[in-house]
Amino acid sequence: MSATAFRPAISIGQRALIALALLLALAGCSVQAGGGITREQGDQIIAELKEIHRTLNDQQKGKVAKSGSEEGTAIVEVSDSDRQNLGQAAAPITLVEFTDYQCPFCKRFHDRTWPELKAKYIDTGKVRYVVRDLPLDIHAAAMPAAIAARCAGEQDKFWPVHEALFNAQEALSPEMIRKTVARLGVALPAYEKCSADPRTRASIDADIAEAESIGVNGTPGFVLGSRKSGKVAGTLILGSQPTDVFSSRIEALLKAAPHSP
Repeated sequence: MSATAFRPAISIGQRALIALALLLALAGCSVQAGGGITREQGDQIIAELKEIHRTLNDQQKGKVAKSGSEEGTAIVEVSDSDRQNLGQAAAPITLVEFTDYQCPFCKRFHDRTWPELKAKYIDTGKVRYVVRDLPLDIHAAAMPAAIAARCAGEQDKFWPVHEALFNAQEALSPEMIRKTVARLGVALPAYEKCSADPRTRASIDADIAEAESIGVNGTPGFVLGSRKSGKVAGTLILGSQPTDVFSSRIEALLKAAPHSP
């Protein structure tokens, strides 16, 4: 998860102090009030600290770009998917997203950036969009949600379930997920069989391993490029970036594409 897109003026050291101070302040309040921090507050603090840790590691390796919109210049490759995708197969550009259904930054992308990208590029045949899974350990419902979306996809219901899970992110739970897939017309016997099949979890674990192998350790993370021989080769975009970050990169690729729509 990336916070760099909306905190550009704060240094890494300052962010670390702020996050730790917030954690201590909330813990103090919870002791005095007899309560505890909310799950969302805890997730945000953990997300910030994980981002700080990732950024410091990248700086040590010399891999951090000068701004959030220049995440990577090196070409990476990831496996393509013919199942969890939208857009024309012949589209010259492919955008692969590694997502977590319980990640607030993924929801921000889903709510703010995705509709604009879909209307401008996917629906017009310029970009093909692929969803891959990266459920984080800090989100208890992320893996069940990923499994649910995959198994719904076995019945051609991936996209309705995908949308519904993001739209109801704050209410995610195993029971809520099951009710959602049933409400959307997924046949439960086949769904439950798929959910219990170890191959379903293994396929998600493969996504996680592949994401980490190219340097995507938080969500959302993207690979933007072209597809060839079962792979998508392109550059990284990390975090919930605004639409213009994606648009500028897409437009540059379209200009270079020999047969763009």
